[in-house]
Amino acid sequence: MVHALQQIHRLLKPGGRLIDIHPFVEAPLIEIHQGGEIAVAGQVPSYAVEDIQQAENALKHVVEHGLFAVERAREFDFRLYASTVVELHEFLTEAEAFANSPLDEAATAQEAELAAHVEGLMRAAGEGAEVAHYEKVRIARLRPRS
Repeated sequence: MVHALQQIHRLLKPGGRLIDIHPFVEAPLIEIHQGGEIAVAGQVPSYAVEDIQQAENALKHVVEHGLFAVERAREFDFRLYASTVVELHEFLTEAEAFANSPLDEAATAQEAELAAHVEGLMRAAGEGAEVAHYEKVRIARLRPRS
């Protein structure tokens, strides 16, 4: 990952900036939204903590070694809403289609268990309930140093 950031540094036009957006290391939550109320159903069990940690370490490395300077950084909440658990699952499956490592049997079973739990919460919440995938995200604008 450091190599990719070095290549970006080399390819940026004068005055160009690198925008980095990545989630926190903590696993995202699955929430149920109904009538202004939010209930947390659980954490995503198959979260790639190692990948996020590697990204953070690579960014830290290129800043500490003078390749980039952080001009501005912020954190924000990111929620992806769906009307059903199936709809959310299909979207997330498509989004993760090119993930580095497929889920093992244990993670697949944990995800199925969470989905069943969320389905029950959605039924209990009643008509109009939505399910959301919630995560904290960091965004930073980095300026290349000479």
